[in-house]
Amino acid sequence: MILSTKLHVPQKRPDRLIERAAVTKVLNEGLKSKLTTITAPGGYGKTTALSQWLQQTDIPFVWVSLDAQDNDLTQFWTYAIAAVSGRHPHFDEAVSPSLSLLKSGAFEPFLTVMIHELNRCSDELVIVFDDFHSIDLSPIHASVAYLLAHMPAHIHLYITSRADMPFPTARLQATFQLVKITLEDLRFQQEEGVRYFQDCMGLLLTEQEIARLVSRTEGWISGLHLAALSLQRSGNYSEFILAFSGEHRSISDYLFQEAFTHLSDELQFFLLQTSILDRMSGPLCEAVTGQAESQAHLETLEHQNLFIIPLDERRVWYRYHHLFSDFLRRLFRQRYAAASKPFHVKAANWLEEHGFMAEAVEQLLMQGDPVETSSFIEKYLRDLHVKRGLERTPWSAETRAWDSRVLRTLPESCLAGKPGIQYLYVKVLLETGELKAAESRLRLIEEQLSAPDWKSYTGSVLYLTAAVSSYQKNIQRANEYFERFDRYMPEGSHIQMMEANSYSLTFETFLTFFRDLHVADWYLLKWIKTWEDRENYPFVGYFYNSYSLLLYEWNRLDEAEIYAERVLQSKCMQPYALIVVNASIIAAQIRLAKGEPAKAFETLEHVKPKIDSVDKSLFMRKIEMEQVYLSLVSESFDESRLQTCGIRSTDSILLGSVREYQRLARALMTCGKVDEALQLLERLYRLVDEHDRLWDKVKVSVLQSMALVHKGDKKSALSKLEMALELAEPGKFIRTFVDEGTEMAVLLREYIQHRQHHFNRNSSEVSLHYVRELLQLMNDNRNDTSSPGGLITKQELNILRMIGMGLSNKQIAEQLQITAETVKSHLKNIYRKLDVNNREKALKHAEDLKWL
Repeated sequence: MILSTKLHVPQKRPDRLIERAAVTKVLNEGLKSKLTTITAPGGYGKTTALSQWLQQTDIPFVWVSLDAQDNDLTQFWTYAIAAVSGRHPHFDEAVSPSLSLLKSGAFEPFLTVMIHELNRCSDELVIVFDDFHSIDLSPIHASVAYLLAHMPAHIHLYITSRADMPFPTARLQATFQLVKITLEDLRFQQEEGVRYFQDCMGLLLTEQEIARLVSRTEGWISGLHLAALSLQRSGNYSEFILAFSGEHRSISDYLFQEAFTHLSDELQFFLLQTSILDRMSGPLCEAVTGQAESQAHLETLEHQNLFIIPLDERRVWYRYHHLFSDFLRRLFRQRYAAASKPFHVKAANWLEEHGFMAEAVEQLLMQGDPVETSSFIEKYLRDLHVKRGLERTPWSAETRAWDSRVLRTLPESCLAGKPGIQYLYVKVLLETGELKAAESRLRLIEEQLSAPDWKSYTGSVLYLTAAVSSYQKNIQRANEYFERFDRYMPEGSHIQMMEANSYSLTFETFLTFFRDLHVADWYLLKWIKTWEDRENYPFVGYFYNSYSLLLYEWNRLDEAEIYAERVLQSKCMQPYALIVVNASIIAAQIRLAKGEPAKAFETLEHVKPKIDSVDKSLFMRKIEMEQVYLSLVSESFDESRLQTCGIRSTDSILLGSVREYQRLARALMTCGKVDEALQLLERLYRLVDEHDRLWDKVKVSVLQSMALVHKGDKKSALSKLEMALELAEPGKFIRTFVDEGTEMAVLLREYIQHRQHHFNRNSSEVSLHYVRELLQLMNDNRNDTSSPGGLITKQELNILRMIGMGLSNKQIAEQLQITAETVKSHLKNIYRKLDVNNREKALKHAEDLKWL
């Protein structure tokens, strides 16, 4: 849940503010730069200076107040989106669907979308991250650095923090894109101290006395403020100032206690009892303290400027100054050590009732009863996730962020004996790619499955173990646990489909999990046969898609099409975008290979309006990249499409998006941007090699060889080709090579020649018989230099034979039960492959190749 108060500029009493011309000047300089940092220890007026300046300038701005609860990648950027949407309402609709990309921990694809939308906001905009020191999660630091590296020039980021920036800023500084405001800029100088004590606080101190305080505090604004509050209650200014310590820690301890002890008992009790809250409202404080005048107390504290900060203009929500809050909580623990639980329970009950679940959980954690806390969390999470699973809707970004943050906060004692929490913890680990941690917890859980409490979770645990084993390429173990899952839950489970309507971040096909495609053949077919006859079992769609892709690779096009069509014709699979979109892409690829580019385009267009997912924009991007590839092959490519395709060669690449970036590399080659393509392919190869993805390593290596051909580096091209062949031969890859057409045929012929002359390694493991088989399948011969090298399909061979029998197009259509237009399309493709222009020449060439 978004707390709107975190998006408002903290309000300050105008009669307690002084003009700071020097700071304002530096802040204005930030409007010429990407980043302005305001860094100093607590209490130096960072937030005050920035908010005061913003309210005096005409530049549009948005504000995000950060705290420790925002140490989650998704939650952090959710607030950033909400802030910008306050100025640009379209922004949320355009960017929020991409938040699901962050669940794996990778942020570049999400930020690519966000940066694109920021670029569409034509007016200048200042984005403020206040109290950035609250964020200690390194992926958030890296994501902000990435935003800065690619941010449009009219967007300016202002960050306040108690510490230096946790990401590199040297490049920004070297290019004059960084403005730094530090303690030296913020601390009060003598003349500012005089105006503050005399004009704002009404204290008739001499300039010498003020100079002494400014010197002792080193211009620390909160120290000066605390000193002023104490002086207002002191009967002897000189004595107080002489006793005033200049040690930073002792100053804070002394002044907090000095200010606190002068308050009434009623206000002291109120401060201590409400110190357990991160933010306060009158009704919440009343629930915790039992004091009906809680709202009046808050207003009194604000009026006295006693370390309380209003969080909205209506004065509904407040928070204590961070340092003052720390002091109060320490004192609360000392005075209420044995009686603190009731306050936390009251706070938790009120927060739960009003929908602030994260704060409610944190109060329960603070009250120190792990059993009660874990019971609350388990009940809430179980109800939430079962409901979402039954509705077959993806978890929201806020839900994922809440799960991750809360579950990671729980001590191990809260997990013991709580099946729901442990199971959901494994789900979070799996979604964020922490496979080893997920497997470790699953092994511990499996030892408990015989316990009665675990009975309702047994099937889910078996399924998750199979899934984790698949990710880790332990196919034997995955098979074993799928068998156990199938015996235990033959009707299946909603957890199989919980993310099937979301964009996959980690894999596009099960084939990436296999080192041996023949094992994949056995495994996929086994589970297809097991599940294909079951009603309403959409999970088999994943297996249909992967098997169809495997059959395509082996050039068994008609069979491959059957399995893709099973998905596209299945009613129970239609709600799941991840399955249906991938099936459509595979079907289009098959139709292109069969010489039906128009049908391929039609297949992809047909699926677009069917996508009903929070990640629709990402699915559309995937489809559009396939259409870019189709246009390349059909020679209707328009280079401008690369500007609108939604991806760039410099993006950070997720495992589930490797195919899209392969398509991008192919398009870059066509545009003559060979070096850019090679750089992208090198990054792709490192990624898939790191994760041991044989399927993608073969495909990327082939594209690298093609890019090197375009570059004119034939020697390196042959070396890359040999690497691809070595990887591909055991699995008998075919279409990966064949789909590259004439250039690949030429390169394969040259590879054979160089091998025969010992140009490459003498110890090559590639069989020349395999290479010749590929050439034969590509209809290659030494005199054919213009053929695109596409395979002749079974249907096309049937048509050739019927031509040899003297049948007309109409008669062939009747025999094959297709339309005459389809026959013409096949004939056109045959002519193209054989480099001929009529039936007679096609028959002669086919006879020469011994096809007939």
